[in-house]
Amino acid sequence: MTRLSLHLTVFSLILALLAGPALAQDVKAMVDRGMENCQNGRYDQALKDFNDALKLKPKDPTLITYRGVVYYAKGQNDLAMKEFNQALEIDPKFGKAHYQRGMIYENQQKYSQAVDELKKAKSLGYYIDPVFIESVEKKAQKK
Repeated sequence: MTRLSLHLTVFSLILALLAGPALAQDVKAMVDRGMENCQNGRYDQALKDFNDALKLKPKDPTLITYRGVVYYAKGQNDLAMKEFNQALEIDPKFGKAHYQRGMIYENQQKYSQAVDELKKAKSLGYYIDPVFIESVEKKAQKK
């Protein structure tokens, strides 16, 4: 390794280390904006915010799930489910994605599938009110 290439390698490592905190702040700002836009019904802007964050962290199951939540809020369950499935391909133990899939199934009156997903999410540490799971279980038994 030449002296120049060694210096360039060290310089690249330093830049990468310095960019880490800035990158995290950028992603956090985009997520915060996305959440605010989603809560205020500005779904297209929220999708843009989450897409921008995903350009910086493309394999982040949380960001992918947030984008799925926006699709769910827009009533686009197929797109939402696709996002949740993608998040679970990256991290099969990501409880929030299981929870969101359960919510779609519950909304579609697929109660048995909803119960399975909700219980899976809960087993992975995602908090779900046990009374809600019981109510979905009762609906599944009636079907």
